[in-house]
Amino acid sequence: MALTVLAISFVVLVILGMPVAFAIGVSSLAAFIVLGDPFVVISHYMFSGVNSFLLVAIPMFVLAGDIMLHSGMTRTLTNFADLFVGRLRGGLGHTNIGGSVFFSGITGSATADTTAIGSIMIPAMADKGYGRAYSTAITVASSVIGPIIPPSLTFVIYALAVGNVSIGGLFIAGIVPGIITCIGLMVMNHIISSRRNYPKRDFSYTRSDILSITRKSIVVLVMPVIIAFGVISGIYTATEAAAVAAGYALVVALATRCITIKALPKIFFGAARTSSIMFFLLATSSLLSYILSTQGVPLKISSLMQSVTENPLVFLLVMNITLLLIGLVLDLFPAILIFGPIFAPIAQQYGIDPLHFGVIFCVNLVLGLNTPPVGSGLFVGASIGKVSVEELIREITPFIIMQLVVLMVITYLPFLTTLLPSMVGF
Repeated sequence: MALTVLAISFVVLVILGMPVAFAIGVSSLAAFIVLGDPFVVISHYMFSGVNSFLLVAIPMFVLAGDIMLHSGMTRTLTNFADLFVGRLRGGLGHTNIGGSVFFSGITGSATADTTAIGSIMIPAMADKGYGRAYSTAITVASSVIGPIIPPSLTFVIYALAVGNVSIGGLFIAGIVPGIITCIGLMVMNHIISSRRNYPKRDFSYTRSDILSITRKSIVVLVMPVIIAFGVISGIYTATEAAAVAAGYALVVALATRCITIKALPKIFFGAARTSSIMFFLLATSSLLSYILSTQGVPLKISSLMQSVTENPLVFLLVMNITLLLIGLVLDLFPAILIFGPIFAPIAQQYGIDPLHFGVIFCVNLVLGLNTPPVGSGLFVGASIGKVSVEELIREITPFIIMQLVVLMVITYLPFLTTLLPSMVGF
């Protein structure tokens, strides 16, 4: 009865437009009333959901990304990407994807990548003869690289939800899948650009231009290197790396006069607001997890999975389908917090490496950002690109198909995610 009340109230509240964090909290409260448990348990589990030193990483990574976003480094990174791929057919499309790869090492957020890269690349591509809907589609599609390549807020949230997987290990495990995703999107862009005869860069940079662009870019790109090196070498934890990243971003932005001291309060407030939303979501999701566990939901799902198949390869296929469907109707972070603690232990029973499953889990749900009906990436992209969602869906479909192919490669070639972590001791 409690689970029925929980499910119905949650669905109704979400349909009515209530924010997901509040919908989770209210529906959990309704389930508590049905169960008759003491209300003091509510505050206990909500507090325990945010009472972790690891959570310091969230506001620090958000702050680092916001500082770099407001510092106007996007143009520098897209110019740097253009040095390598601009002369290929569909060069600006390749530059868009490459810019997302470099920018992902700063923000770790798909929405931030769409906003920052899209505001520059969509008008530039449209001016060069690319369809505006296509320019928007490639921006939205490549933004999913942000939550895969470290630093990644998605991996931080997953590690916190699951509890028995290393954030640093997930960071390192995401590098190769992120690069493969980049290559897959570039292949698709090349195919479409060749078919539509989209242009390529018809000039060469001078040596002084190359040195200037590289020098400016290196200052920015050092940040993800600092994070990865510090975590791998053991100098600091992934949580401490977030603070280092925020400090480095602040020093670079002020030293290069990309932002002023007067702009800092607005940036700090924005980072605090974003972080508070995530913390409230963590608190209510912890309450939901308590209800699901006391009602034996994880055990029931585990028994169901094992009755379907004992083959880990078939289990991974079932998981991919299930998570893709979840991503269609539920936003990224709520989906991780609700289903991560349920599915991760089941994967371990099948002998699947925790880092490998973590990457598969997160990549599946990240793809949901680009799919209707609730894909936030679609609506953000449509707003920035000034195109209809229908046009955007039509143009982004080939890229989604390529991302699904990449997902299958990552799923069934586990060494792509586990080799680097094993080499550095995770």
